[in-house]
Amino acid sequence: MDDRKLGRVEDYTGAFLGMAYLILVFGLVTVWGIWGYAVALLICAVLHVAIRRFGAYRARVEAEWEARVAAALDRARR
Repeated sequence: MDDRKLGRVEDYTGAFLGMAYLILVFGLVTVWGIWGYAVALLICAVLHVAIRRFGAYRARVEAEWEARVAAALDRARR
């Protein structure tokens, strides 16, 4: 195997997000059909809150990481 000829890989993020959206919609329609609109709406609300919290957590962790890297680079420059 020749490791010197590494290239860029294709970006499948859009395809993944598209399929995740379709699976989510299919699941919610299924829940709606079995248990009703209120349960599907409750699941959507819970998912919305969870995604927002996860986004805030990731932003906080990334900011802490950037601060640690900046401090380490500042110490290395002295």
